[in-house]
Amino acid sequence: MKTQTITALLLLALTGCNKDAPATATPASAPATASSSEQDIASARAFLSHIYAGYHPDAGLEAILPDEDIYAPVLLAAMDANSDAYAGEVGYLDNDPLCDCQDSAQDLRQLTFDIQPLADGQLRASTRFADPEHPLDLQLTLQRQGSSWRVADIATPSVPSLLQALQRDTAMATKSAKP
Repeated sequence: MKTQTITALLLLALTGCNKDAPATATPASAPATASSSEQDIASARAFLSHIYAGYHPDAGLEAILPDEDIYAPVLLAAMDANSDAYAGEVGYLDNDPLCDCQDSAQDLRQLTFDIQPLADGQLRASTRFADPEHPLDLQLTLQRQGSSWRVADIATPSVPSLLQALQRDTAMATKSAKP
């Protein structure tokens, strides 16, 4: 059924190639876009739930997901480059960027996210956790990778872009390491 729908949409699109563009947007395309966006948001919520399922005090080591299952390649590369620049010492990241914490005793399994589409096909997932001891305010930029999502950047009130901060810190560490 899904293949037939895609084939029908493709056929309609190809048929319309030889016609002048309509003066207004075609109403039929709006539901498809909304549906696609709704599906993206639903799958992004599932991805975030999967990530944060291991963020609670009783979580064992098996709850820790591999970085490759969480972060987009560009952010992973920046993390690796930063680690390499510090040659095994603690680099820019001295905490868990997904909770802006170290060894969290918070239960973050119930975090709720406001997810908005961005112009480039990415999504912005925002959350606030009003814990008096460890408040959390995150904006995750999600990027599609295959059939899933990955975190491409993380923003907090003090660091508007983890990716850019890692890149700047790596450049400074590399520059200062040269004789």
